[in-house]
Amino acid sequence: MEADTEATETRSIERVAMIGAGTMGRQIAALVARSGRPVRLFDTAPEMLTAAPQRIREETLTQPGLDRYAHHRFRLEPPADVDAMIARIALADSLADAVVDADLVIEAAPEVLELKRDLFADLSLLAPAAILATNSSSMPSSLIASAVGDPGRLLNMHFFAPVWFRAMVELMSCGQTRPEVMASAEAFGASLGIVVAVVRGESKGFIINRVWRAVKREALRVVDEGHADPEDVDRLWMLFFGTPSGPFGIMDMVGLDVVADIETSYQQVATDPADKPSATLREMVRRGALGEKSGEGFYHHPNPEYSNPRWLAGEADEPNERGA
Repeated sequence: MEADTEATETRSIERVAMIGAGTMGRQIAALVARSGRPVRLFDTAPEMLTAAPQRIREETLTQPGLDRYAHHRFRLEPPADVDAMIARIALADSLADAVVDADLVIEAAPEVLELKRDLFADLSLLAPAAILATNSSSMPSSLIASAVGDPGRLLNMHFFAPVWFRAMVELMSCGQTRPEVMASAEAFGASLGIVVAVVRGESKGFIINRVWRAVKREALRVVDEGHADPEDVDRLWMLFFGTPSGPFGIMDMVGLDVVADIETSYQQVATDPADKPSATLREMVRRGALGEKSGEGFYHHPNPEYSNPRWLAGEADEPNERGA
């Protein structure tokens, strides 16, 4: 935590705009609405936007992956009145409509730098008084700062999905973020009932993803170099750490296309030869095997092989045929 945060005046954040209605965007919108705040949600894909309320209802009521996250010691309880939560989420007809009068705008668009820079250039003009935050999981907001007229109100605000089980957010300055903006974002995160971590300075990948990236990179290298199959990497990981899934299972949950985009963003600034693109990952994406979202990735979904205790013991009836 930053030492002077408590002594810094904070801005009240009551009206929030969420840009992006994909998995992460709609879950952040639900998390904010759970706190009693009104949210305006926008996405350039109309079908994604119109589907968001029902997807939020399903994800909140059914808590998909509950068994998978049962070991989590801290998680949020869904609201008693899910319909009331969803009613606080208004679907905006345009970007301008979404951000009108917003105190905070959170972006959850694809991990493409130029797309984000163009979007924040628009947000800078459309929401001249709002705090602007990117939920990017890999890009420091300093890369976006020059597109914003007042970078003092820009920062990283990185949430995690599923928000009910991974109840945390990482905050990171763009290098020019004003202290009161950081303090306001921290107070806002705490008001959602989640754990807030403030990154000191600038860290590519922030905290969790920087550590996770090292695990992910080495897991892919072990497979690329022919030392093991993804199944054995995960099996040993799960047995050693006592987790419900391993690195490749987690990549399936995230989405292999998203993993590939994030890896590309790291590789663009990398100097280590070990950061070269993974042939295994590239082939999976080429085939459209994207993990849970496509029904097939390193495992078959919705009932991945690693959920079978016999598989974990190396006794599964059928091997997982990835074709990669």
